[in-house]
Amino acid sequence: MKRNQILTAILLVLLLTLCFVACACAAEIRPIPVDHDSLDLGNGEFRLSFRSTDRIGNGGYFIAVLYLQDHYDAKQIRTLAPGNKVLINDHSWTVKEIIPHTDPASPDTVTAYEICPEEAFDGYMVFESGKDGSFIAVVNDWIPVTSVGFAKVLLPLPDSFRYTPVVSGEEDMPLSAEEFLNSLQADENPFNAYNTSGIFENGNLVSVTHASYPNGPDNDEEQPPVWKFCHGLRDGLDTAVITAYFTDCETGAEPAEVSPEEAEWVRCIAMNSRVMEKADDTSVTGGTWIYSFETPGGKHLLSIEMYRGLIVGSDGMYAYR
Repeated sequence: MKRNQILTAILLVLLLTLCFVACACAAEIRPIPVDHDSLDLGNGEFRLSFRSTDRIGNGGYFIAVLYLQDHYDAKQIRTLAPGNKVLINDHSWTVKEIIPHTDPASPDTVTAYEICPEEAFDGYMVFESGKDGSFIAVVNDWIPVTSVGFAKVLLPLPDSFRYTPVVSGEEDMPLSAEEFLNSLQADENPFNAYNTSGIFENGNLVSVTHASYPNGPDNDEEQPPVWKFCHGLRDGLDTAVITAYFTDCETGAEPAEVSPEEAEWVRCIAMNSRVMEKADDTSVTGGTWIYSFETPGGKHLLSIEMYRGLIVGSDGMYAYR
């Protein structure tokens, strides 16, 4: 019996190791990571979408979801070569061909690099030089973004608040806070992270600028990354501190030990796996494992709840690969 237990333990370690190796994908060009510990969500300009807009009239607040546009290292983009892989909007693409675009006023100056991927793709992907010396990716007129946090916006909005629509590429006259709130509560909320930006000062939302175009990706993502499915933050997962909890239907979540091998296995799932179809409609109240990811500075990035090899969602349990 003891020998069987030792063999089982060895096989488990080998399985976790193989999983970690398999998940460690080939090197690819990725967006510059966001340093969440140094990010000030109360001050600065962000891309925005909005949630809990039904609480405007019954609660006196709404939730702003904050995003930053993805930026890429200029040296990596300028040295792109066929065969390289680039991560754009959480999808990995293999570069087949690169088409440089030059400045009409300076034909020797390349300002953008269009890539043609080996994989099937309808449209265009271009890396354009940004104001800070880095590059941004433009995909069919929209720019990929990464969620960096949330802000609870209390009402009323500041007297200095300004809502500015953009019409035909030109900023229109600013509108009132009341007109902005009415738009937020419309049957079809027109705001998303690809067409809306806002400025926060000292934790207050002081301005919103919105255009009717673009709307971002054509369709909702059918196989989202695990971190996105679990409403987490992407950057920082590779160095996050992972803690585990086991849930009991009576006592709740209790801290549990997590081995280095298990932690890396869960990290691999969070960073590299995608959520597939719903595997079970059951909602469980106990017997699950919760893995929490925090930055070294203590900022929460992600929580994954798992039950018998499935990821627990709000409406059931999902398979992943």
